[in-house]
Amino acid sequence: MSITQEEIQKIAKNLAKLEPKNEQKLVGSINSILQYVDLLNEIDTTGVEPTVSVISKKENSLKNDEEKREILPSDLLKTSPQKVIANQIAVSDIMK
Repeated sequence: MSITQEEIQKIAKNLAKLEPKNEQKLVGSINSILQYVDLLNEIDTTGVEPTVSVISKKENSLKNDEEKREILPSDLLKTSPQKVIANQIAVSDIMK
């Protein structure tokens, strides 16, 4: 498959509203792309499954849910570097 200068002009002006500066270079580039596509079309892909994901595992790749012990609020408050007053973390006054 290849494309002609006239087809490029039609695409550029009527369909894409473009004004290419170097139509010859554009024709050459598009033709080389189309030649590569033709080369890919020659490859026999019968029996090849489409790729949906690059991960080769067929099973679910998510981790299983694991039950973990509950953390008490008092234990969390103990990890705070700030002062704890009445089971709340004390912060400095921001409204001065």
